[in-house]
Amino acid sequence: MSLKKLTQKKPTQKKPKRIELMTGTLIGQQSLGDLLTALAARQPTPGGGAAAAISVAIACATGAMACRYTTGDKWPAVTVEATALAQQLDTWRDQAVTLADADAAAYAAVGAAKKSADPARIATAQQSAAAVPVQLIALCVTAATACAGFRPRCNQWLVSDIDTAVHLMAGAGRAARRTMMVNQPDDGQIADADRAMVQLTRLE
Repeated sequence: MSLKKLTQKKPTQKKPKRIELMTGTLIGQQSLGDLLTALAARQPTPGGGAAAAISVAIACATGAMACRYTTGDKWPAVTVEATALAQQLDTWRDQAVTLADADAAAYAAVGAAKKSADPARIATAQQSAAAVPVQLIALCVTAATACAGFRPRCNQWLVSDIDTAVHLMAGAGRAARRTMMVNQPDDGQIADADRAMVQLTRLE
């Protein structure tokens, strides 16, 4: 072996750079591009739970659009109902985004607890982390039920958008249940989630 090979330094492996969402800024205040970049990075958060919550937010926005296209002079009989549902979907959209942030924070807390190797701290963190997807699943059922109920009176050209909203909510609910199961949910949470899945499947 040559002296050159013996003295040659091995290349150092660089630690993957963490792709941060803007420090101190909530997920809902980020551009879609920044969120997708952070989600695709090799890092624990944001992860699948946040992705599910953002999907619900997108579903609510899609449903709200369909409602707003069912207002005005052409829709006098349903304008009040459509307007109210659109506003409610705006509220649910904001709640979903808040849950996306809560999920990222809860998952980070679980990671920190596991590093501490403290069983009590780990159990508490997992309980808190499981509660977030439980809330998201409940939101999926509520919002999907409202959208499906409005479908018969929706502007015929926007029915596909209402359907899209319901399908997104159902898919996000299934994804949220999967993330819930990672964090050792109790029997009551599992039973509630399973009932919700049945409801969401019927709505699709």
